[in-house]
Amino acid sequence: KIVPSRAKLCNCQRSAAMAEPPGNPGNSGSVGLAALSVAFLLGILGLFAFFALRAKTIAEEEEKEQKQAAAPRRRGALDRMQRGARAATADEDDAAKKPNPAKEQKKQEKRAQQQAEREAQQQKLEKSAKICQKQQEKEAERLRKEADEEKAREEKEQQEREEFEKWKEMFAVEAEGEDDGSIGDSAVERFIDYVKLRKVVNLEDLAAEFRMRTVNAIKRLEELEKMGRLSGIFDDRGKYIYITAEEMAAVAEWLKKKGRINRADLVAGCNKLIRLNPTDEDQAKLDAEARVADDDLEPEGGDVKE
Repeated sequence: KIVPSRAKLCNCQRSAAMAEPPGNPGNSGSVGLAALSVAFLLGILGLFAFFALRAKTIAEEEEKEQKQAAAPRRRGALDRMQRGARAATADEDDAAKKPNPAKEQKKQEKRAQQQAEREAQQQKLEKSAKICQKQQEKEAERLRKEADEEKAREEKEQQEREEFEKWKEMFAVEAEGEDDGSIGDSAVERFIDYVKLRKVVNLEDLAAEFRMRTVNAIKRLEELEKMGRLSGIFDDRGKYIYITAEEMAAVAEWLKKKGRINRADLVAGCNKLIRLNPTDEDQAKLDAEARVADDDLEPEGGDVKE
């Protein structure tokens, strides 16, 4: 770096010598002095430049060395931090691996509680399923019973209708001028009302009223009892005693209270509990029927020929 500065100085001197005019020694000395001054200044500037460049280079080298020296320190600190973190993790792992009785007990209690809750939930679900199944079974049983009852009711009604039709056909009309061998529903109802109103009917009078033989009247009464339309007893005097459902219940209750009794007490009790005469309302109806019958028997015009 110094050599170029000297080359520049020589070039300057040659330039000054060439520029000096010939034949003027005084001017030559001045020019030489000026050239020396310029060369000196240039040398000083070159030295300054050299030292500045050298100082910069030294500073850069020192900075580089400092960075190189600081890098291992930072790397060492980072390594120490990492080693510390690994050690802490290892300690935690060791601590985690070491059994802690309190924690283990809490975990076991928690697991036991969760297991108990699951079992309770399962039992609740099973109980609900059983209840639901029982309800379904009860509902199915109820529907089955209703279907059976409905079927039995329909069969009973059908049987009653068949028996009723059969029973009606058994009524023989014995009066002259009648060509139909059976009577309608109105005659059946009239037969039943005849017995209920009088409470006690003579079998021969009943047969005569409906124009049939006495044995047929007895059969009709027995058929009506089977159908549940009438209830009563036949006595040994040729009479039929109609007994209401209320009177039957009263006799049954009386027998339960009395227990074992003889025939005389039974007859006396039945005579008290069973009404043998028509009620006032029924008697009024019978009187009205009698008046109508008497009016029908009177001849037209109101006079009876002797």
